[in-house]
Amino acid sequence: MRTFFIYPNLRKQSAREILPSVCEQLRGREIRLILPNQMRGTMHALHDEVMALDYMDTAEAVRIADAAVVLGGDGTMLRIARAAAQNELPLLGINVGHVGFMTELEPAELDKMQALLEGDYQLDSRMMLHVEVERHGRRVYENDALNDIVIAKGTAFRVVRVGISADGEEVTRFNGDGVIAATPTGSTAYGLSAGGPVIEPSAENLAVIPICAHALAAKSFVFAPERTLAITAACEGGSEVFISADGGQGFAVRPDDRVLITRSALRTRLIRLKGNSFYRILQQKL
Repeated sequence: MRTFFIYPNLRKQSAREILPSVCEQLRGREIRLILPNQMRGTMHALHDEVMALDYMDTAEAVRIADAAVVLGGDGTMLRIARAAAQNELPLLGINVGHVGFMTELEPAELDKMQALLEGDYQLDSRMMLHVEVERHGRRVYENDALNDIVIAKGTAFRVVRVGISADGEEVTRFNGDGVIAATPTGSTAYGLSAGGPVIEPSAENLAVIPICAHALAAKSFVFAPERTLAITAACEGGSEVFISADGGQGFAVRPDDRVLITRSALRTRLIRLKGNSFYRILQQKL
C-alpha cells in the first residue's frame, strides 16, 4: 500500500475547493490518504465520495508517507520543505497561489497525477542551506532553508552594518537594510527582487545579495557550495536585527553573534511530471 499525505493551505479557499478532485485522482484500492489533523471533522463529503481518510499531525505524516501532495503556492511548499527533507519525502506541488515556481501542476492539470500513481515521474533534488547563530562559542539557533536566509533590521529607520567572510577571509562590508543568502531555488524569490542573480538549480551555488545597500559599490556575490560563510550584523542605535529561514519566525541576532551559513545535508525532492526545463518554467512564471 502506498501512502500520500495531502497538505493543503487551509487559508486558501481554492485549495479546499480542489481537494475532492485531488483525492479522486488518487483513488485506488492500495492507496492510503492522510490529511492534516486540523481538518478532522470537516471533510464528511469526502468520506462518502472518495474513500476512508486518515488524519495526523504533519510531523507524523511526513515520516510514514511515500509522497506529499501540496495544495498551495511557494509559501506552502516552503512550510513543509524542511520536515519533508528530514524524511526524504518527495513533494508534488499543485499551484493555487500566485507564481508557484516550485509547484508542478495547475488545478486544470490534475489528470496528470495519474503518472504519479504509475511511477512515471522524475525527482528534482534541490540544494538547501543550513544556518547557525554562534554566541560566545555556543550555538543558540539553527535551521535549514530551501529558499533563503534573510538577516534584516527590525526597525524601519535604522541602518544595519553587515560584514561577510568566506572560509575565514573577509569578502565585503556594507551598510544597508540587511542581506539575503539564497539557494538557486531562492534566487528567483526575494533575492531576485533585491537585484540578485538567477542561478539554475543544477549549479548549486550560494548567492549573497545586499538589501538596499547604502553604497554604490555594494554588490552581490556567488559562492561555491563548499564555502562556509560567516556574517555579522549590527543595527545603529542598538535596534534589533533578525534572522529568518524561508520567511519563518525571526530570531534576534546580537552585534557580537556570528551567523554561519553552509550547504545543508538535507535536500528537497520535488516531483516532476511534465518534463519542463528550468528555463521554460522561468519563461512561464516571470
